Amino acid sequence: MGLLDIVKKAAFVDILRGMSVTGTYFAVDKVTVEYPKEKLQPYPRFRGAQALLTDPATGDTKCVACMLCATMCPSQCIYIVGEQTPDGRSRPARFDLDLSRCVFCGFCEEVCPEAAIVMTQRYELATYDKSDFLLTKEKLLANQAWVHKELHRLEPNDRGEG
Repeated sequence: MGLLDIVKKAAFVDILRGMSVTGTYFAVDKVTVEYPKEKLQPYPRFRGAQALLTDPATGDTKCVACMLCATMCPSQCIYIVGEQTPDGRSRPARFDLDLSRCVFCGFCEEVCPEAAIVMTQRYELATYDKSDFLLTKEKLLANQAWVHKELHRLEPNDRGEG
């Protein structure tokens, strides 16, 4: 233990340095959000509950039941049953997503060739009923209201796809 260490201990340098950090945070204005009354706006890249998008021209879902999202999902929370339409197009007859198993990684959104499934801005997912965590095709289509507004304006070619 040298002379410099003894002087630092006698002058309480470490304690004064810690108090200065505390003092700077004490002087800064705090922002408190009273959650049920006030809600925060999530960042644009926030990954909340998923949604299925529809084609604005036809009103039908963009999903072609290629099963890539279900294949890439690390938690295997997506279940799809495909069907053929009379005009030969493939679409999902059943599309279920279990939010209780989802890890919100965004792989389903990244791998989709049609940009049919997207992560939304919806973050209030608490519920008392476990069955609310099962998102059916109808619930996923209803989640379009939470989709970031930029996604509605972009065509697949503008996103660097197709």
